[in-house]
Amino acid sequence: MLYPSYGDTYPIYSGSIGMTYEQGGSGRAGLGVKIDNGDTLTLKDRITHHYTTGLSTIEMATKNAAELNEEFSKFYSNKDYTYNSYVLSGDTDKLKMLTDLLDVHRIKYGFTKSKVKGLSYKSKKNETLNSNSQKLVISTNQPKSTLVTVLFEPETKLTDSLTYDITAWSLPYAYGIDAVATKNIVSTSSNSIEYVPKVFEENAYAYVTNWNSMKDARFMTALLKNKIRIRYAKEPFTVHNENFDRGSLIITKGDNSNVKNFNTILKTTAEKYHKQLTTTATGFVNTGKDFGSSAVQMIEDQKIAVLSGGSVSTLNFGEVWHFFEQQLHYPITILDDDYFNSIDLSEYTILILPEMNSLDDKKLEKIKEWIRNGGKLIAIGDAIKTLKGDDFSISSNETSKEEEEKDSISKPKSYASSTREYIKNMITGAIYKAKVDTTHPLAYGYDTTYYTMKLSGDAYKYLDSKNAVYIENTTKPLTGFAGSNAQKKQANSLVFATESMGKGTVVYLVDNPLFRGFWENGKLVFVNALFMVE
Repeated sequence: MLYPSYGDTYPIYSGSIGMTYEQGGSGRAGLGVKIDNGDTLTLKDRITHHYTTGLSTIEMATKNAAELNEEFSKFYSNKDYTYNSYVLSGDTDKLKMLTDLLDVHRIKYGFTKSKVKGLSYKSKKNETLNSNSQKLVISTNQPKSTLVTVLFEPETKLTDSLTYDITAWSLPYAYGIDAVATKNIVSTSSNSIEYVPKVFEENAYAYVTNWNSMKDARFMTALLKNKIRIRYAKEPFTVHNENFDRGSLIITKGDNSNVKNFNTILKTTAEKYHKQLTTTATGFVNTGKDFGSSAVQMIEDQKIAVLSGGSVSTLNFGEVWHFFEQQLHYPITILDDDYFNSIDLSEYTILILPEMNSLDDKKLEKIKEWIRNGGKLIAIGDAIKTLKGDDFSISSNETSKEEEEKDSISKPKSYASSTREYIKNMITGAIYKAKVDTTHPLAYGYDTTYYTMKLSGDAYKYLDSKNAVYIENTTKPLTGFAGSNAQKKQANSLVFATESMGKGTVVYLVDNPLFRGFWENGKLVFVNALFMVE
């Protein structure tokens, strides 16, 4: 049987009939797979069926061309939307990343400095964006109005909770930007972000820049690959009346006296990543800790490995690999599960465990010994469940038996209702509002609120300390579906945290910050785990 898959979603919101045809295999069939009636479905059969189905689709489209064109035209006619403008305010780098995405989709936008009142994404109440800085405005008064509404809707509308894909994706949450939705069409005064360029001074003592986006991370790794030494601030400071928060990068000439063409490398890299560098003639600051203090640490060049094969999720492994290769542009080594026991882990400073189902005791003991000797382990999602033993403090945030008994219904449930009973324990891509400890290295570059994409009902208790991002009393998501039982476990649960083990560190990323590469606001957490967490 050939059937449409979730790859059809994007075309539907662009006015097309979206269908992705698949046939038994799901990446596991190889050259052949035995089906229910006892026959063997070969790879050749599947290719032939795809070819036939593709031609059949084209044939039927040509026979119904007039109707298809009429329906396509109707799709782009004026519609009655609940909200007609979406206005976003926040860090310039994040706004620029979002406008880059809008450009790819040919979505029109503009900017305003006026105050705008509307439904706040953060509080779900009517509030006013008072910032005097530029605010990004995307309205429905354009051909791509339906796609705009889908990408920016404050709350996802579900007709049924039974779904196998995520149920929330609103871009203001994904990019970590304050926003309001308003019923009015908001007028704009410009079409581009305002930048005030700074002159590059070659004779400065140090160059300073902030840390709050992937643009900063790419700037940093580009310098590291050019052997430029970089420091980062563990405390806020002020130079030349400019405020810099934790994580800000400090590049001194003294640290790089042996680097040929230092000024040329720094200037060209800053221009490539559109980085504004503040210069200073001294290592003393106006407020905060001076550059020579223990609050300013050197960023170490890391040797990073990621586990693959075995029970490792191919999807999450791919997300990690893509992140390093296509987004961060930083080298990693892939270690396969088959030969992991023969690997000398002391050659690596960081080991990443993507989502996975199991890890045998021998491998786990090898990893624990490596951590105790100074290694840093980063465990994502289900990989946390494989970290067993007293060495790991993390534990499940399960509801009590009394609560389960109270919520259970004594009468027998029908066979047909079993799926809906199961869904009560699930979260299918819902967005939760979490609190942030901005002093924690995992949270450098963030404010006090983080929007997390939860992909399962799993939840973990707070650690005794070093909880970077966490959900407090909230049980219901801001948007998206979460089952009733799963919701109860989310209150007072971890999102991101770290703990020490011997000379090393374990980083827990309960929610996958690299999910499908689109949750932009989670990527800096991952970079912090690599370079800022000691």
